[in-house]
Amino acid sequence: MDQYQETHNTWNSVAKRYEEAFMDLEIYNASYDRFCELIANDKASILEIGCGPGNMTKYLLDQKPRYQILATDVAPNMIVLAQKNVPKARFQQLDGRYLNTISEKFHGILCGFILPYLSAMDTIRLVKNAYTLLYPEGVLYLSFVSGNDRDSGFIASATGERTYFYYHNVAILQKELTKLGFQIIEQLEVPYKRSDKIIELHTILIVQK
Repeated sequence: MDQYQETHNTWNSVAKRYEEAFMDLEIYNASYDRFCELIANDKASILEIGCGPGNMTKYLLDQKPRYQILATDVAPNMIVLAQKNVPKARFQQLDGRYLNTISEKFHGILCGFILPYLSAMDTIRLVKNAYTLLYPEGVLYLSFVSGNDRDSGFIASATGERTYFYYHNVAILQKELTKLGFQIIEQLEVPYKRSDKIIELHTILIVQK
């Protein structure tokens, strides 16, 4: 079993626990608001990669009820929960490495904390595919943990499930985005309390085609 398959299996098995822990998490809401501000069309078509149980999808539709959202996730159990939590959105099981299989165009693409589960090479492929799928002036949202790729590796939960966690260099990613034709609009740093002793800094890049 490769590291992607093990990670995907873990997300599928922890879907309900993830929903209980993160469905009402509010620390990223200001960044979602900024994403929406940059999209002029109130009926915008939005693609979400890695929607989980629908927490981001729900927040966007609460703010912008006329958005047309296609939300995707690699884990079928996450899709089941998301359909229950946000019945107004469309959902599709999809591995974020294969955005090239989507034929629609979008005003915005939301990738909330997907990059930590994609290698540097697959991250570049994702942003290239996202650029192709976006309308002119389309907005791309990316969140991840900045760090050295050499520190990437498996992280185990208290119950033993493992995910392979990738760190990404902000400067390198910004360079690749700029090379593609994106303009860097915002870089935000959000502190996340992983445990009583560990505060993790999450980096958010909001860029525009």
